[in-house]
Amino acid sequence: MAKRSRHVLRGIAAITLLFLLGIYATPVLAAVAQPDSLEIQMVQAYQNTREDGDQCYLVTYYINYEVEEEMPDEDADELFIFRLLDADDNEIASAKPFPFYNYGYDVGVVAFYLEPDEAPTWKSSLSVQIIGNPLIEWVGDPPVTSTNSMTWNTGTTEEIQKLVSAKIIYLATQLEHAWSIEMTAVAGSMAILSDTGASYFLRVVPHLTEVAPYVLGQYTFTPEYPEGKPSEDTYANTLIEALDGTIFDLSGPARSLQTSPGVLAAGIYYPLVVAFFILLLSKKKLNKGTMFLVWPFIIAGSFIGVPLIVTIVLAFISFVSTTWVIYKGTN
Repeated sequence: MAKRSRHVLRGIAAITLLFLLGIYATPVLAAVAQPDSLEIQMVQAYQNTREDGDQCYLVTYYINYEVEEEMPDEDADELFIFRLLDADDNEIASAKPFPFYNYGYDVGVVAFYLEPDEAPTWKSSLSVQIIGNPLIEWVGDPPVTSTNSMTWNTGTTEEIQKLVSAKIIYLATQLEHAWSIEMTAVAGSMAILSDTGASYFLRVVPHLTEVAPYVLGQYTFTPEYPEGKPSEDTYANTLIEALDGTIFDLSGPARSLQTSPGVLAAGIYYPLVVAFFILLLSKKKLNKGTMFLVWPFIIAGSFIGVPLIVTIVLAFISFVSTTWVIYKGTN
């Protein structure tokens, strides 16, 4: 009986030891590899976003691991910290990337918001830093990069809200291209964030609905163009862009002749229109069917850059002339 009791006690002791070892055993984790790219691409600083004296900083970044085997198991928000620093490298604010797409790696946006009583001196010597989480074991020292290059924007609250809204639409457009995810939408003639875009930027930008109210469609504003707005956004320019790459694209021949497509188009268009009207006035070898050929040239004027008012005037003259040809004849 005593022998059996000793075996039972030994069994209980062994199980207890294994249980304690299971609790206190610390798994050995592999050190996190250094990223192949760690970049701060842009920093935009805004003052008076919600109230006078507050500040908002929009930061775009790029964190990339080219070798798939070195891609960390952890999301980017566990490994990387963004810090806004003063001239003495004291931390003013911090943020983490939002693991929305590709676990937070690749391109993305973070933001800092500071109340007026927290905000540093405007246009002082500030920098933005990305640093690897020092609590994580890295291959080598924790990665770090920083920049003190910033664009400063200040004005009235209404002006700044429009600027921030325009920049966020611009950034959403860039992310849309990079991620192949619909981040923007159109409400009427206005660019706004899509539902997906809103879900991202509402997490990324503190107080988004107040800092940038226009991005959610409450107001009307002119968005910032990703490639820069054309200097003259006319109807003719829009139609010219529609012809790019088609058989009617005159940019190639214009380069060969060392002139602009507009000059070449005018050199073709106006002589043809004038020739039709000379034939009409001279009444020689002109019939009703031939007269109708003038209309395609009039309409084409809108597509090749002829000012819209000129096209309208010529269209009116052609309408009167065509009516005369149909009902009176040319002979």
